Amino acid sequence: MPIVKKFVPILLLCFCSVLLAASDAEAVKTYDEGYKAYQAQEYYKAAKLFEDARLLADNPTIKANSLRALVGAWKMCKMPYREFKAIEALLSGYPEFANFQELVKREYELGAAYYRGEREPAYWQLRKISWLQGENKCIEIYNAALKRAPFMPEAPGARLCLAHLYDEDGKTKASLEQYRIIIRDFPETEACRYALAALANGLLILAEQGDGDGKFMAEAVEVLNTFRKKYPKADELPWVERKLIECKNIQAKKHYETACFYARRNQKETACRYLAVVLRDYPESPIAADAEKMLVTLDKSFAPGDFQSDKNGHLPKLETYTIPSEAERILITPREDNHYLVPVPDLSNKINLSQEKK
Repeated sequence: MPIVKKFVPILLLCFCSVLLAASDAEAVKTYDEGYKAYQAQEYYKAAKLFEDARLLADNPTIKANSLRALVGAWKMCKMPYREFKAIEALLSGYPEFANFQELVKREYELGAAYYRGEREPAYWQLRKISWLQGENKCIEIYNAALKRAPFMPEAPGARLCLAHLYDEDGKTKASLEQYRIIIRDFPETEACRYALAALANGLLILAEQGDGDGKFMAEAVEVLNTFRKKYPKADELPWVERKLIECKNIQAKKHYETACFYARRNQKETACRYLAVVLRDYPESPIAADAEKMLVTLDKSFAPGDFQSDKNGHLPKLETYTIPSEAERILITPREDNHYLVPVPDLSNKINLSQEKK
């Protein structure tokens, strides 16, 4: 009896080895069928066979090769999300068999394709119905690529796209975080310029919605000053200057309102401190004149100087142009197949109007 017990594990091991060998043999056979289908340009059939081979195989080499072939088959089928999932399975399960840089770069390309509007068919059999498409997987794909290789050359552009998508979904804080990462990790790229402007704009929007401690406004001012210093000849500079003035006006108004609050509570000394901040730091703000008048009332020792407040807050004046009251109707447009050099307007309406006036 002890001899039988001794040989049972050995028999089981041999039996399992036979099963594993049979399973791998079946996987190799299925893989070969998939390869023949691929060579015959039956890519969807090939993908299914490569997937079956991966599931049948126990040998890691056969599994990895099946996955590599699966990536290529889904690519030929123009099924970007399934290709992405196959790449992730290969990178996660069998990294030693994968070309890491090439595959991650492909993930960035797939994310960019989704961002441009490309989609995977919802059903392979109905792939010719253009409007029957799957969901936008851009965020998932880009996040996976950025997690694996956050400093690849494609990363700044990917983060800009992610920020835009987050903003569209109403996830403003997630959007701004992408801009902060670009500014921190890629300060010398073109993406940094756009990130600075977009971050400042987003922070100002958050500040308008509610900025109790002034954190968003303070960061916005810092970002705008950084942009002005970093890109002194940028086309966005007039916008930056205007936003800086608006920020100062908002901060001045907030200090003034705080002073009014303390003045109503008869805490004159505290109110005077906030009013002094307005006059010292924001003398050109529209609210500065009101702050000066209030300070004169609260502090009899304060002697007003020759302070002059610009009610417009020194915002640049925008040029306006009047829209023509009546657009001319064009009868003939110059083209290569006619001899006209300038457009020919319809003068019939003008002739009628002149006759009516007579």
